[in-house]
Amino acid sequence: MGKGTKVVIDNNVFISGFGWNGKPEEILKLLQDNHIVNYITSEIFEELRRVISYPKLNFSESLQIKILEFVLFHSECVEPEERISAVTEDPDDNKFLECSIAAKAEYIISGDPHLIKLKNFRTVEIVDVNEFLNIISKKNL
Repeated sequence: MGKGTKVVIDNNVFISGFGWNGKPEEILKLLQDNHIVNYITSEIFEELRRVISYPKLNFSESLQIKILEFVLFHSECVEPEERISAVTEDPDDNKFLECSIAAKAEYIISGDPHLIKLKNFRTVEIVDVNEFLNIISKKNL
C-alpha cells in the first residue's frame, strides 16, 4: 500500500463512484493512484457485498464483481478494537467509526448525514466527498 492519507471510505461513496460519474469517481482515482489508503473491516465489506446486489441499483453481476475486487485490492483490512455507539440514529454507521479508530485514519469520507453531522470523532475528521477533495487538493498531490 502507498503512503497516502489514511481514510475510511463509506460504501455509499464506492457505490456512487462506480454507478454514476462525478466527484465520488475522483475519490476512486485517488485510491487507485495510491494518494489515499483506504481501510475496511469484514463487516464493512459484507455490507458492500449485500448493498451492491440491491435490485434498485441495477448493477450487473460483472460490475458487482469489479466493485468488490477494486475495494479488496485497494484497501487494507483491520479488526475493530472496540465497539462504538456514537451514532444512535443509525447504529449500523458505527462500524465506520470503529474501522477509522482501529486504522488510525485521518478521515472518514461519507455521504451519510448521520456520520457527516458528527464532523469528527476523536482524532478522525468526517467529511463529504467535496470537502475531502478540497482538503486533498491543498496537500498538493
